[in-house]
Amino acid sequence: MARTPASPDSPAAHRAVLIVEEDGKRTTFRLEGAATVGREPECDVPLASPTVSRRHALVAPSGEGWIVRDLGSGNGTFLDARRVDEAPLENGVAIRFGSVPAWFEEEPEAPLTASQKIQRTLTHTLSIQPARRARKKAAVAALAGGVALLLLASVWHRGCESRAGGSDRPAASADPAAPGPPES
Repeated sequence: MARTPASPDSPAAHRAVLIVEEDGKRTTFRLEGAATVGREPECDVPLASPTVSRRHALVAPSGEGWIVRDLGSGNGTFLDARRVDEAPLENGVAIRFGSVPAWFEEEPEAPLTASQKIQRTLTHTLSIQPARRARKKAAVAALAGGVALLLLASVWHRGCESRAGGSDRPAASADPAAPGPPES
């Protein structure tokens, strides 16, 4: 792991973790300084996905916190579904390298409390890649709703036609042999 020299009071002395999910498996990478993300085996965070460039991005301490910088990747680096060239990293933010989801967390100075551990576990266990699954479900629901509305409108229209059909037409004589109106 790449390490940058730091004094105990400098921001780089703070540690962070990058949790990456690839092929259904989550891996935690401890960051103690600048770290490269990419397909090259020499990268600090090596990924295998073909959507990740050889040297895809850099995660590094900067000023008061951390940043992510895209290194000219073909498929982009995303923070909460927004493509970025360089952006500050907030604790708990979702990152995507190409199509590989990840989460960034700064490690606190003090150990986590029991409730913080539970919250971290739930956040990572229940998180869904942003928007993809939700869009599919929303599209299916909208399509089903549209079909249901069309069916209801069709049934309602037929009911209106059958009720209106008897009142708009002139009454016909029940006897076909009855004389018609007088001719002039």
